[in-house]
Amino acid sequence: MFGTWNNTKYPVKTLEELCEPIKDGTHKTPTYTDDSANGYLFLSSKDVTSKFVDWDHPMYIPPELHDELSKRISPRKGDILLAKNGTTGIAAIVDRDVVFDIYVSLALLRFHPEQNIKFMWAAINMPETKAQFDGNLKGIGVPNLHLGEIKKTKVVVPPLELQNTFAEIVEQSDKSKLALQDAIANLDALSKKIIEENLITAGKE
Repeated sequence: MFGTWNNTKYPVKTLEELCEPIKDGTHKTPTYTDDSANGYLFLSSKDVTSKFVDWDHPMYIPPELHDELSKRISPRKGDILLAKNGTTGIAAIVDRDVVFDIYVSLALLRFHPEQNIKFMWAAINMPETKAQFDGNLKGIGVPNLHLGEIKKTKVVVPPLELQNTFAEIVEQSDKSKLALQDAIANLDALSKKIIEENLITAGKE
């Protein structure tokens, strides 16, 4: 729709120009706790592999570790989390107000308010952006995307009005997918009910 970073009529900017800050999570292996009532959510790259934050399978860290980590970086709703270790180059929007911390395998990107977050999320997940990430992977064995390379990554930046229009289209598409999934689930449940009723009726004859 808007071209690629090396073939477009719109401005092209680096993620560093569009964000403040871009930081990764703690580099220390955390101490986990089973006390979910008093502990704090702790996310890593495994929690964004679907391009959405998976809040259903979290780890927890104790309050004293959270207090230490939150002094350096404190994620919030509207931030984008980018997988930078292992599975790399996949981004997810923080879609709820919840206190949590992140591991080094995630980078936090906080875009300037004049950008549409839904559009930027889509731009980061575009194949041409992923190609830039893949071309800058470091290390042997487990792929690692350094913060310096993330900051230099380029994306197309159309006017905010067009970003908003694009985001609305994406949102409507998401709603349509959910509606279709619900319809399929309802149809499946109805089919099972009819089959069960027919079996009961046949058994009475």
